[in-house]
Formats: sequence, C-alpha cells, structure tokens
Amino acid sequence: MAAGPFLSQRLAQSQTLALTPAMQLKLKLWQMNLQELSQTIERELEDNPLLELADDSDEVPTLEAIEEGRDSDVTEGTGDQASDGVELPEGVDTVDLGPMLDAAGEMNPENDLERFTEEGVAQVQETELGAENSWDQDLPRTSNLPEEDRLSWEDRLSAFESLQDHLVGQLYETLEHEDPRAPLVERLIDRMDPKGFIRLDPDQPSVEVSPAALAADFGVTEEELRAALDVLQEFDPSGVGCFTVQESLLLQLRHAGAEPDDLAVRIIQDHSEQLSQRDSGKLRKALGCTEEELCLAMEQLKHLNPSPGRAFDPEGERVVKPDVVVLRGEDGNWKVYLNDEGLPRLRVNGEYPRFMASSEAKCDKDFIRERFRSARDFIRGVEDRNRTVLRVSAQIVELQKEFIEHGIERLRPMVLRDVAEATGFHESTISRVVKAKTIHTPQGLYDLNYFFSARPKESDISATVVKHRIKAFVQAEDPAKPLSDEAIAGLLERDGIKVARRTVNKYREELKIPPASQRRRR
Repeated sequence: MAAGPFLSQRLAQSQTLALTPAMQLKLKLWQMNLQELSQTIERELEDNPLLELADDSDEVPTLEAIEEGRDSDVTEGTGDQASDGVELPEGVDTVDLGPMLDAAGEMNPENDLERFTEEGVAQVQETELGAENSWDQDLPRTSNLPEEDRLSWEDRLSAFESLQDHLVGQLYETLEHEDPRAPLVERLIDRMDPKGFIRLDPDQPSVEVSPAALAADFGVTEEELRAALDVLQEFDPSGVGCFTVQESLLLQLRHAGAEPDDLAVRIIQDHSEQLSQRDSGKLRKALGCTEEELCLAMEQLKHLNPSPGRAFDPEGERVVKPDVVVLRGEDGNWKVYLNDEGLPRLRVNGEYPRFMASSEAKCDKDFIRERFRSARDFIRGVEDRNRTVLRVSAQIVELQKEFIEHGIERLRPMVLRDVAEATGFHESTISRVVKAKTIHTPQGLYDLNYFFSARPKESDISATVVKHRIKAFVQAEDPAKPLSDEAIAGLLERDGIKVARRTVNKYREELKIPPASQRRRR
C-alpha cells in the first residue's frame, strides 16, 4: 500500500505555567524604579475610576470592608501597629537590619512556583501579602522620618555640587599632584559647559571648538591635549570631556562595552541623519540589518545621555532619585528606608458597593468587578514591590557594611546567589528587583547592581576593587613608560592583592584600556 499523508488525534497531558494578570503585574512592578513606578501609578489613576488617592488624614477602609459594604473599617497597620519582625522606634518608622533580614517567611509564600520554572517567576504567586491593607503603613518610608533626618539626606543628595567640583575631586583621586597631566586636565575642566562639553568659552556653549584650536589657546601640543582628555573622559559621569554630542555618545557606548562595529555605534557614527528622521526603514536598509537587530540597537541608544553634565546643573532637575536610602540610626546601626517621594497613598474607591447596587445591566456589574479587582491587585502589587525592594536592599547593605562605612576599597565580592540565599528568594527575583534601581548611601548614589561582582580566582578581593586599582595605576603612570600587565600585577601584589597577569589583562580589556605599547607617548 502506498504511503501518504494522514491525520490523527491523540490526547496528552502536560504541565505548564500560566501567569495570571496579577502575577504578570508583579513581575513588571518589581523591575520598576521610583520614577517608572510613579508614572505607572499616574496612568493607573487615570485609567481606573475605582483607584483613587488617599490623603494622610483619610481613614482608609480595608479591601474586605469595601467588598462587604463596611466602609468604616480602617486599614489595619496604621498608627502604632507594625508587622511581625519589624522594630519601629517611637515616632519613626525605621527598620533595623537584623529583624528585617530574619523575617524571610513573610516574603516567601508557601505555594512556590519555582518547581515549575527555572526562571524564578517562582515567587510571583498570588498571596495575601497586603491583601487586607489598601496602603501598607508599616513600611519604613522617608516621608515618615522626622524633618531634620529627612533633610539631612535630601540635602546631601540635592546640595549643589558643580560639575567642575565633581570632576576635580576625581582628578586628584587618580592623579598625583606632580603628574604633568593634572594641571592641563584641570584647565579642561574649567572650560566645560553645563552639559559637560569642552568649549573655548563655557559661557557660549553653542560655539563648538576643535581640539587643535583649544590646544593653540592653551599653548600646548595636540598630543599633550589628547593625553589630558584621555584622563578626563574616563571620569564620571560617562560622556563628559568631549567636543560634540556625537563624540560623547560614542564614548558612552564604549564605556558600556560596545564594539566599534556594533549597530548602535554605526548608527551614531554614520547614520545620525536617518536617526533624527526616525525612519526605521532607511536605517535598516543603510545598516543591512533586521528589524529585531535595529530594535536592540535603539534600546541601547535610549540609555545614552546627550547632556551628561546636566545632573550637576543647579538650574536643571535631578533625574536620578534613589529608590532606597541608608542612614545611620541613633544606636549607631545602619537603617534602610524606602524613598516614597512622589508615591501617593492609594485606596480603592469606597463607593464600590453602591456602584454595584445601582447597576442593573450585567455588563456594568462585570465592568465594576473587573475594575475593583484591577485596583486591588495594583495596590497589592505596589506594596509587594516596595517590601521586596526594601528587603533585598537591606540584605545588600548588611553584606556590604564595610563599603557603606569605608568606601570602594572595602567592597566585598558578592553575587546574586549570596543575596538569594540570605533572603530565600530565587536569583532571578534578585536580578529583577535590583534592575535600574539606586540606593543613596554615605558613600554616594549607586546602582544596586554596582554591589554585585565576582572575585578573581587568585584573590578574595572584589573584581570591582581590582579594576578600580588597575584604572588608578594606569591613570597615574608615566606616559613615556606605561605599565605592563605584569608590572600592574606586581603593584597589586605589593598592596596585598594577588592576581595573575592574565587576570590583569582581562580586566584591563574590560575597562577598555589599551595595552602598554599603545599607551606610550613621547
């Protein structure tokens, strides 16, 4: 009999993970920083008539009370009541690291989804966390600090430090005073406009200058000017010390690890006109890439700053606001606060039962129920996000106490697993929670991701510390006799940091520092 196509039916059982809308919402909220969360809350308030703002003086009914028509019941947890395992000193909502870090059970629901997936959507199940309270009051928030304490960190964050002061501070942390490049770098810093670009006259930022013209104005050679620029352009914020926006964006891409032939680099370097026209078709044709590849490149470009110095402009608005604040308490211990600046208290509209009673059509009732569930899930999701961010941040501070007190030289090696094991969360949960979030510490403002770094095989020191030392050695070297990787390894060993030459080579390349043969200048 001749073989031919045929159809058949069969039954099969399989186990899959279906994320409910509430779970998907929690995953999204976990990854939002303060600014993104604030914008999301604004949109939800506009879209959902059953979600509304609550004043501090309002009595906020519990969700259960609203469902049952008992709008006189106020939220539990307000006033003196605190959650289990959280110590609240009189008059101030603060969290000592010890009690908070011990309360893992509260944040780890029993029905763990981790057994269904390796990606750790694990802990995004629907729990009763925050279900009873429409806006959780027991979290340690900066808005609950006494005014003098609140101003103490806000002033440190917003106190005007000019871009020039910020850069000069870095200059003499990396170069010795007798280094011949130092005075020239300082002169370049003086010629910087508020956006971070080098100008002949900083008061005329619209007038660009060429390196040759600036070298002539300084009375130095272009080679000497370039050596000073090489030092300046490694400073924070990334992208300062350039002459044009294009040069600054390319420098930021290089600092981010982009290669010369990457699409994002090619777009800025050769196709800025098509980029400004927002013509993706022309860009794809010019680059010879797919739409997916172009989207990935455009995502890289979104993170670049065309005005890298603006964060230090007293007339401009500080874009970065910390998600978490670390302050030393009266007892000498570090305390962690959730920064809730711009985050309003939310509640479900207490008129929900009346709306239901006055609606006769089934579609109207279904709509009201759906909006109520959406408002309830959103409030729970925001509070779950806040608690999780606070808990993970507290553990990071606990593990990095030495850094908090003494600075980068005391940064300890730490990976996602360390925080995951201490909190009981999955590693992917930690990865989501620290994404794009910042923490204000006595050492300055840092991304939470900054604290994660492995250690070289030969050493117990954080790779970040080793890279910091390598960068400092290179910036302080004699340009006529640059340090080889072996020499740098020897200097590190002199300081008690034992790493192999190949490790120095690897870190130097990650820092985008050329080899000694290419750094030599006569």
